[in-house]
Amino acid sequence: MVISVHGHLAHKNMWSDRFWDFVADNYAKSLGIPKKMVVEQMLPQFWKSNAEVFVGVMDGAGIDKALVMGVDWGMSIVGEAEWSVEEMNEWVAKQADEYPDKLAALCAIDPRRGERAVKLLERAVEEWGMKGLKFHPTAGYYPDDQKYFPLYEKCIELDVPLYSHTAAVISAPMESKYADPIYLDSVAANFPDLKIVMVHFGGMNWTLKAAEIMTARPNVYAEISAHQVAAAGMPQYWLTTLRNLLNVPSLLGPPLKDRIMFGTDWPYLLTVMGDDAWVNWVKSIPEKAKEYGLKFTQEEINKILSENAKRILKL
Repeated sequence: MVISVHGHLAHKNMWSDRFWDFVADNYAKSLGIPKKMVVEQMLPQFWKSNAEVFVGVMDGAGIDKALVMGVDWGMSIVGEAEWSVEEMNEWVAKQADEYPDKLAALCAIDPRRGERAVKLLERAVEEWGMKGLKFHPTAGYYPDDQKYFPLYEKCIELDVPLYSHTAAVISAPMESKYADPIYLDSVAANFPDLKIVMVHFGGMNWTLKAAEIMTARPNVYAEISAHQVAAAGMPQYWLTTLRNLLNVPSLLGPPLKDRIMFGTDWPYLLTVMGDDAWVNWVKSIPEKAKEYGLKFTQEEINKILSENAKRILKL
């Protein structure tokens, strides 16, 4: 069984025209193609990233279940979208409801929305059946600000986890500094009953920092979406790092091998590695690792691909 704990659904109305303009600029520059081509050919594909399309991708990749979410960019420099944050999250929830055996959804909220964020989370969980809270701090906030503590208290009351992005961000002009996992350590310390999932496991640069936090905070977990970049570009380094991390005991709580989960971040890593290729890459780790003198057990891979998510997130 394969469970992806991180995927996205997207609709043009979820984010502002200014956001999409930045996306077009970024892809045009990185791919060396005219911006007009991005606008006319690539963006319409993003706007079709609905549940039906994603479930088709899942079936082709052998993914049995997935968590999906939006992103609340409205309070960032790109401004509010045509849809309100409530409309965006309700759309994601209803999309997931079309495939109840395959999809579950998280509620994406910027905590700077204050009491509105608390009320939206409560509605999302109790009325729409969403399974947790999703932050993207690169929109311009540090998660450890005490102003956001009521939102964490609501998560505990509703018994849902906090997901928070912890890696470099590809969506200019958002800033990566806000995603440093150290800012989740204070949250974990102040709210030991709150499950916190470090999205992207700190990326390439902050992975060890994220792991050290996990060893001391038994309520902190991680998922490996976006590590396709490291796996594709420096497989020996990535496999060696993963092998070492799975060996790490914890000062408190279960060892790291019991707290790392699989994710793909669909559709945003398709230019690096498709979901099918990433699933197969992780499945083949025991064989690939032999090239570098490393040993992984099938039990360890099963934990990453599904067993940990079943236990931690009750998927």
